[in-house]
Amino acid sequence: MIHVLKHVESITQHRDRTLLELGVASALFELVKAREVNIYRVSSDHQAQYLERITHVGADGVRYSSEFDDVDAVVPLASRPEMVACVEHSQIVRRHNENVGTYVHCFPISVDRGVLGVLEVSCDKPLADDDLGTAEGFLGLYRNYLSLLDYSERDTLTGMLNRKTFDENLSKILAGMASQTENEAPGRRRRQQDDGSYWLAVVDVDHFKRVNDQFGHLYGDEVLLLLARIMRESFRHQDKLFRFGGEEFVVVIRAGSENEVETALERFRTATASYAFPQVGTVTASIGYTRIHPQDTIPDIVGRADEALYFAKENGRNQLASHEVLCAAGKITPREKPESDIELF
Repeated sequence: MIHVLKHVESITQHRDRTLLELGVASALFELVKAREVNIYRVSSDHQAQYLERITHVGADGVRYSSEFDDVDAVVPLASRPEMVACVEHSQIVRRHNENVGTYVHCFPISVDRGVLGVLEVSCDKPLADDDLGTAEGFLGLYRNYLSLLDYSERDTLTGMLNRKTFDENLSKILAGMASQTENEAPGRRRRQQDDGSYWLAVVDVDHFKRVNDQFGHLYGDEVLLLLARIMRESFRHQDKLFRFGGEEFVVVIRAGSENEVETALERFRTATASYAFPQVGTVTASIGYTRIHPQDTIPDIVGRADEALYFAKENGRNQLASHEVLCAAGKITPREKPESDIELF
């Protein structure tokens, strides 16, 4: 019992999602004597649902999030039938993997918004009732903490990630990019599809004040809710979507080329412009975007995207604008970095 309580104490110290997941997986790996424990996130885009492995604990060590190879980390949900039953019916599913002689137990990770993921526990034999109880107990603890984190990380109206979470996510991305640059061997270039380029886009609803003034704030809120849904359907499962405040949203995209980014943003812009919003009718959005560099600060990145957004709105709205393209064409002046690291507000 004391052993279990020590794991509970360790887990409840964390307010970071990754550390929380590692704590739960490590506790179950030890307590039920598993071969390995994996945590998968369920995500979707305009095509299908996916499983993204975000945590692994096994005899081969511990891995999480960005440490997985892209090929191993994300698979279509349909490719794992036992996971489909777990996600769609919120059921605990057990499967005997005869090829490697293991029993795989899948537990749905569900909160108010639905099933967010799957906890997978692989053992040499089926879990006994006591071990099942232990797994369900830690899963309940994990779910409760996820609900608390969700409440603090998400916008209450749209359910999208909020401004506070944006700062934390972008800081982690910049730190990871800087670390990757430092560790890269001199003279060695990564393949374009693996270069991990990130881009940031700022999305602003055109004439949103007019919507609120003409139809009222309830219809304005409905526009934001529907726009958030269109965003989820338009972008890929790995893209990060945030409500930045008011009618402004931010998208962080990982892509191999600017063409890929432009295609994704144009898909969203077109879907928005062609959607019939109840009572309001047609609503459009302007978008400014820029590439993220390891040496950037958050104000640098957002500032460049904002400049591109301003150009899009001043030149007709309902369009995309790339900061890099505008600078190359001489339509805007490149931002100068301050000589001092001190930021004045």
